[in-house]
Amino acid sequence: MAAVEPSASEVPQITHSSLPAARDEGLAAIGGNVGSVNRAWWTWSPGNGTFNLQLSWNVIGIDSTVVITASEIDSNGNRFVGAAAFQVSSIAPGNGVVTFKISIGWNSPLPMRTDVVVFN
Repeated sequence: MAAVEPSASEVPQITHSSLPAARDEGLAAIGGNVGSVNRAWWTWSPGNGTFNLQLSWNVIGIDSTVVITASEIDSNGNRFVGAAAFQVSSIAPGNGVVTFKISIGWNSPLPMRTDVVVFN
């Protein structure tokens, strides 16, 4: 997806991910109005500025509730809280995909990890 700010670095790209479960993989019902909860993570190439990013995952539907967190990672992929602000907003699930806005408030590109929880 294209960068929103013309002065931003290259759009971050996925570098690694966990192995997300497939939809209806035999997971037990959670209860209430939640039938399943799925979690996965993705690491991204360095970036800074504001971007619209997208993740494809077959457990996401148009009516899913998707929660995304983002944090800076070190060279070993470990999350930490540094001086840079990481902000996730405008989360929009679709059929098999979620689009979201990420803002990395730093003057040089930083690597990040996004953790995603999907409630269906």
